[in-house]
Amino acid sequence: MMKRVVLAVAVAALGVTAVGAQSDPIAARKALMKENNNQGRIVRDMADGKQPFDLAAAKKAFASFQSASAKLPDLFPESSKTGDTRALPAIWEKSAEFKSAAAKFGADSKAAEASTKDLDSLKTAFAEVGKNCGSCHQTFRKPQS
Repeated sequence: MMKRVVLAVAVAALGVTAVGAQSDPIAARKALMKENNNQGRIVRDMADGKQPFDLAAAKKAFASFQSASAKLPDLFPESSKTGDTRALPAIWEKSAEFKSAAAKFGADSKAAEASTKDLDSLKTAFAEVGKNCGSCHQTFRKPQS
């Protein structure tokens, strides 16, 4: 029963994200990145000893990253090149590279979710996932002004 409820919520959330992405992809990707940041902060705080290790919260964060990675490529249509965005033209110029980076983020997040068992494994896994965030941001995102 619980699995059905979780599945129904996930399907509904995906539908809302798809509708939001079509109507305002910049807002949708900002919301997605904000949630990535929120989940990342939870894991980073555990890794840094600011919060106690919580296996369920860590796995939830890595699952959230996997979901985000699947949505990312669709949140950058050609029509969203301008506006209030920090996206660099490289996203559209190097589309295959961007899609590959999103897929790697998802695959590494899946591996992190599977391998995280304790604080030490969380630190190792999060370091790998964090490398994806940093390299993608360096290539595809304008620095914050």
